Amino acid sequence: MDELDKLISGLPADERQAITDRANALVTADNLRELRVLAGRTQEQVSAKSGIKQTNVSRLEKRADMKLSTLREYVESLGGTLKIVADVAGRKVDLSSIVERTRTNS
Repeated sequence: MDELDKLISGLPADERQAITDRANALVTADNLRELRVLAGRTQEQVSAKSGIKQTNVSRLEKRADMKLSTLREYVESLGGTLKIVADVAGRKVDLSSIVERTRTNS
């Protein structure tokens, strides 16, 4: 048992549960394909919802660089909302308005 486990095990049950709930809410996807799978969607479903051809959905999932508007469309086709948060000098800065501006400029 490491130090963190020892610390957590010494907390009251409600605090341990809150930590567990938060950890379960934080899901990491290393790429868009994993995000799509987590959402329970197929490439065909993403294609139908976003209007992006299925072959282009496949290509998009392999890209490391894309426009914010394209990423927003992809995430919304999964039923999600794209949020961008910068961590600067220990402060979280919500940059989601930049994503919204791509909607009006695209």
